[in-house]
Amino acid sequence: MSYEVMAVEYFKRRLKKLRKKYRRIEEDYNALIEILENNPMTGDAIPGFGNKIYKIRMRSSNMKRGKSGGFRVIYYLSNHIVYLLTIYAKAKREEISIKDIKEALSELDMGL
Repeated sequence: MSYEVMAVEYFKRRLKKLRKKYRRIEEDYNALIEILENNPMTGDAIPGFGNKIYKIRMRSSNMKRGKSGGFRVIYYLSNHIVYLLTIYAKAKREEISIKDIKEALSELDMGL
């Protein structure tokens, strides 16, 4: 079963900022989209959101560190749609706060 992948504006703004520094991020992003379309449960569920919010690693062709040093993508899974909420570089930020996740979720008006 194939899932539809959609990016919220919050995600798009962050991706746009990352494109300035990481020129090859688009290829890595497209590879991630393919993974999520086929198996969105690949990521790790984030506690406190009822197995609806996941975090997945995305490799970086620019950083040459594989997935562990690449990017993290937070997404919401609902009714065969994967909503990309936010993205950040692991090298710049260790973890994402619940506040940041809720801010991204507010664009979906889900009230989680």
